[in-house]
Amino acid sequence: MIAAIAWKAPIRHALYALACSLLFSLAVTASAQDSNGLQGLLEPSKPQAKVAPVQFPAAPQNSNLIKVAVTGGSTLEFFVDRSSISIAGDALVRYTLVARSAHGPSNVSYEGLDCAQDSWRIYGVWSAGSQRWTPNPSSDWHRVNAGGFTRIHAVLDTDYVCEGRLAAGSSAGIVAKLRRGIHTLRPTP
Repeated sequence: MIAAIAWKAPIRHALYALACSLLFSLAVTASAQDSNGLQGLLEPSKPQAKVAPVQFPAAPQNSNLIKVAVTGGSTLEFFVDRSSISIAGDALVRYTLVARSAHGPSNVSYEGLDCAQDSWRIYGVWSAGSQRWTPNPSSDWHRVNAGGFTRIHAVLDTDYVCEGRLAAGSSAGIVAKLRRGIHTLRPTP
């Protein structure tokens, strides 16, 4: 009986030391992420690179729209305006996204996808009534999310627009990928 009690103390101390080292490593990891400017999933993220100011493209034309397949039961159809795709810096891709419901109405937004930060934002929305872009200067950057109504951003990120932490080549190359509908082998985040 005394032998059984004697070995419990060293095991308890070892488990305590293991738990402390685990907590310490988590704290160091969190501190390193904060110092690199990385933020959590629920907080907006901001890209690190300085890039050219936003210039809104012309209104999207149906003849320039390329359909982007989004799985997962989306009730919307998504299109990218091929004439609006531009690359700013090494990692930021800007494009016009058109989201159409089966009943006809469309939402048109000019967006940016930052490959280096896996984040996206809306620069402005197209107003069909006034025939102009309405800037959205207070729009935050948001993490690319593979689920929900923002899944389109994960599809664009992993399948067409980004290669690792950089833009996937040129605007023409991205248009070619969109036209072919070829997906990369990278898993969606």
